[in-house]
Order: sequence, then structure tokens, then C-alpha cells
Amino acid sequence: MNGLGIAAVIVVVVLGIIVMIQMVLLTALLIVIKNLAQEIRERLDPLLDKTNALLITANEIGQTVQTNTENIAERAARTTDVVADHVEKTSALFQRIIAAPLFGGAALSSGLREAMHAWRMARVQRRQKQNEPTGDNDPS
Repeated sequence: MNGLGIAAVIVVVVLGIIVMIQMVLLTALLIVIKNLAQEIRERLDPLLDKTNALLITANEIGQTVQTNTENIAERAARTTDVVADHVEKTSALFQRIIAAPLFGGAALSSGLREAMHAWRMARVQRRQKQNEPTGDNDPS
């Protein structure tokens, strides 16, 4: 082997060693990355479990709120119906007990006023007839 052949072998051996060192470094780096990923997963698992539990709790609360809202709406509708019925009955009772007699009293009062007016007018007319001079007392 001549000097050039030996140099080529040395270059190949050195390049092989460099490649082997790089492979070892890459392997070590991959192992470190794998360990970091495992550590991140171990730290995230409890957080994910808590998040899942919170979502389940929020879903249950949402369902409870929806049920309560439906119950409140149902009660409000029933209460509105009952109140409307009571208002209608009270209005009818008021009409029958208070308003109808008031209207009757107002009509009676109006009738009495008209009768008094007619009586007064008749009285005034009678007085006027009595005070009119008759043709018998004419001095001429």
C-alpha cells in the first residue's frame, strides 16, 4: 500500500468514527427527548384528569341548571295562569258587588234629578199661569 492508500484508509476510519460519534450523540439526544416527553406526559396526565373531571362537573351543573330553568318556567306559567284567573274572578266580583250597584245608583240619581227638574219646571209653569192677568179684570 502506498501512502495514498493509507491516507484514504485513515480518512475513511476517521469519517467512520465521526459518524459513530454523531450516531451516539443523536441516540443520546433521542433518549433525552423521550425522557422529557415521558415527564411531560406524567405531569399532564393529572391535569388532564382534573380537566376531564371539571368538564363532567360543568356538564352536570349545566343539566341541573337546565332542569331548574325548566321547572321555574313551568311554575311561572302556572302562577301566571292562577293569577290571571284570580284577577278575572276579582274583576267579576267587583263588577257584581260594587260597580253594578254604583251604576244603578248613578242611574237612579240621574232619574231623580230629571224628575226634580221636571217637577220644578211644572211648578214654575203653574206659577206663571197663576200670575198671568186674565181678560176679565180689564179696566177698559
